[in-house]
Amino acid sequence: MMVPNDYVGSVMELCQGKRGNFIDMQYLDANRVSIVYENPLAEIVYEFFDQLKSNTKGYASFDYELIGYRPSTLVKMDIMLNGEKIDALSFIVHRDYAYERGKIIVEKLKRIDSTPAL
Repeated sequence: MMVPNDYVGSVMELCQGKRGNFIDMQYLDANRVSIVYENPLAEIVYEFFDQLKSNTKGYASFDYELIGYRPSTLVKMDIMLNGEKIDALSFIVHRDYAYERGKIIVEKLKRIDSTPAL
């Protein structure tokens, strides 16, 4: 990733929160830093780009390459409405984030359900 010097801390925090492993960091000049992390692809495709741009006010950029498969503890998250499993809402999530992601989905569904019908 190419990151302005002012945002190094927030970018590293983002990568750590996305199950990243720090590899390397090089200061290219007084204003730019190259940071290398190994992150699971599942974490990159889920809101990483948006969060990176948000944390750096749009100034950071990143590139990635696939480095292979690694074992992980993943679970299938099923969402039920009125006791019935809705297959379209099922997804795969890392076990460490299952409760948090499930809670977010349930809160969104509660808001949708509580909106008055026209």
